[in-house]
Amino acid sequence: MDLVFSDIHADIDGLETILKIAFSSEFEEKYGEISRIINLGDLLERGTNPKEVLQKMQELSKSYPVISVIGNHDESVLYKKSISGSSYASKKAHELLSEQDFEFFHQNKDGTFGEQQVMDKQNKLLCVHGGPLDPQKIIKNGDDPWLYQKTWQRLSEEDNEFYSYYGYHYKASSAFEEGKANLENFIILCGHQHMEAAIQQTENEITNIWPFQSTTEKIESFVMQKREFDIDKNRNYLFRVGLGGPQGQHNGGFARPHFGLIQHDPKKVILFGLK
Repeated sequence: MDLVFSDIHADIDGLETILKIAFSSEFEEKYGEISRIINLGDLLERGTNPKEVLQKMQELSKSYPVISVIGNHDESVLYKKSISGSSYASKKAHELLSEQDFEFFHQNKDGTFGEQQVMDKQNKLLCVHGGPLDPQKIIKNGDDPWLYQKTWQRLSEEDNEFYSYYGYHYKASSAFEEGKANLENFIILCGHQHMEAAIQQTENEITNIWPFQSTTEKIESFVMQKREFDIDKNRNYLFRVGLGGPQGQHNGGFARPHFGLIQHDPKKVILFGLK
């Protein structure tokens, strides 16, 4: 069973809360043991404990297989690019990170860091931070090419695709077409936009299956909202996992940790949000 989270944003309390729930005996008794961890990017920025978050991820990688994709805020720190939204305290905490702290992000032969996308063909999963579109295939109009990358792509809330300061907005249909190039009956997992989403594709149509009826779940002292999706082996899906680290909430505001599970036999996706 896979534990999935995204957008921890240097919030060690958010990460520790997710881990405390998912690895509790009560949770394991009900859902099973975690066998793999999937991080959908943005471990860094906005929060004030990047060192502790990276150390925890290093510890987890020694005990569990970890799938990890890079997020736009991770790239911001690693490539010294500027993104708004981090406080003075957050910026100072990130300035103190050492090369050893950054070892979680492996460096590629071309000098880049991490993976823009990870494809698990055995379990038919496509993992990205923002979206799966090939940036080279998107028609650009002289805008910042960084905002077309998979780390910046975001699911469009309109009935069209467009570029903005927030990245390239793609339609679900484009995401599914990209997935079909390599997989059949697959699940796309993404984060980036901090809000949960669930979309399915059948042979004839694409349907928004969010909001889905939720139930309340209590594990130890934590009360959570749960949405459980049975996966039809003849359909494709896109699930967006909510904000994992509340410190990542832009411009303040109230937020609680979110995470997900993927059970493989039978296939289910379960999304949790603390109340």
